[in-house]
Amino acid sequence: MSAHRRVLHMATPLVFNLLLDVVVVYTDFFMVAKLGEDAIAAVGMGMQIWGIYYAMLSLFYTGQSALMTRLVGAREYRRASMTLSTILIFGALVSLPMILLWNYVGQHIFIWFQAPVSVQTPGEAYIGTLAFVAPLILFNSVFDTALSAYGNVKTALKIKIAVALLNGVLDYLFIFGHGGFEAMGVQGAAIATVIAEVFSFAVFASMWIMGKTVYRPMLRFSRRLLVRVLRVGLPAMLERVLSSASYLLFTAMVLVLGTEVYAGFQIGFRIEGMAFMPGIAFSIVASILMGQGLGEKNPDKSHEDVMTALRYALAFMFAVSLAFMIIPEVLAGIFTDDPEVIHHAVLYLQIVGISQIPLGMHFVLSKALKGAGATRETFIINIASMWLVRIIPSVIAVYLFHSVTGVYLAMIADTFVKAVLFWRLFSAGKWRVIKV
Repeated sequence: MSAHRRVLHMATPLVFNLLLDVVVVYTDFFMVAKLGEDAIAAVGMGMQIWGIYYAMLSLFYTGQSALMTRLVGAREYRRASMTLSTILIFGALVSLPMILLWNYVGQHIFIWFQAPVSVQTPGEAYIGTLAFVAPLILFNSVFDTALSAYGNVKTALKIKIAVALLNGVLDYLFIFGHGGFEAMGVQGAAIATVIAEVFSFAVFASMWIMGKTVYRPMLRFSRRLLVRVLRVGLPAMLERVLSSASYLLFTAMVLVLGTEVYAGFQIGFRIEGMAFMPGIAFSIVASILMGQGLGEKNPDKSHEDVMTALRYALAFMFAVSLAFMIIPEVLAGIFTDDPEVIHHAVLYLQIVGISQIPLGMHFVLSKALKGAGATRETFIINIASMWLVRIIPSVIAVYLFHSVTGVYLAMIADTFVKAVLFWRLFSAGKWRVIKV
């Protein structure tokens, strides 16, 4: 199979898979947006806060993907099965305390960032409700990663279609109070997500237990395999947590400039997140094929696959860039009819439209390097650029000049710097000899 066929065979269903992930989250955001700018700000910041938990999950799925793709590439399915079992057991031990942690976070973080009461109250309810499903989110991520490790993204796609439909229907019923239910607003969106995650876990777990995957169902723990996963996963988790915390600080600075500015930023940010999903899909494909090629002890194949994925990603990101520059009002108008909020969303989209191609380079090359196990190097680049190029200049823009434009310019400068540094790191080729 040629590199183009390998990439497209995996990327095509994965694009829809990721879009459905986004649909599940953005359905909450889209419906809540009808409740006004305070609800937009509450759910927007809530999603940013919850993003820290997803960042913590990279402790599992980054190391898991790097190891399991190599084991699959080497046809060592028994060890891959034991790796999955080990991660599930370890995940169960560490995820249960997350319920208490995120309940505490939900009660306090909006206060720490001095959000208005009209944003704080629904935001706390949103985060506090999602906290109860924290362990299942971890398990679903582990099962999804395990299926992707051997290229089975179609099964996850079918599950997520059902999850997206279920979440959408429940959002409509719970947020607005249709079908005899009480109108619960922002908290209704969170309850719908909880039920959808429970359904997803039930399907994934049933498939595994009934032997419907290449992984043998077992409950065995291997300390040695766990160490191999954590050796790659810990730097990735630290990077993602610090990056997510930095993003949260970044968005909190935008909130200082006013609720309407922040609501516009959140809408623009969500539109961008939806639009670059094909780029994310090709980055995941690059990571999987990188690991499989290295597992086959064929780094040249890994290089060819990554470069092929990069070319496709850049083509998609170029189209996204054009859309942001040409029709930003149309895109922002999907979420709100408030002219002031639309104005600020358009400003965001037009500025970030400049950086979509380097953003695609950042996505694909950083993910491919992580797939090879180069998580320490990607950690250094991401955190250093985030703080030196994005956060510190944004602080100056907000607190000295009260300028959201300066914030967005710092953001795209960070994207360009990362693209250059990751290209240089990938081109150096040290990833070819990394041991996982």
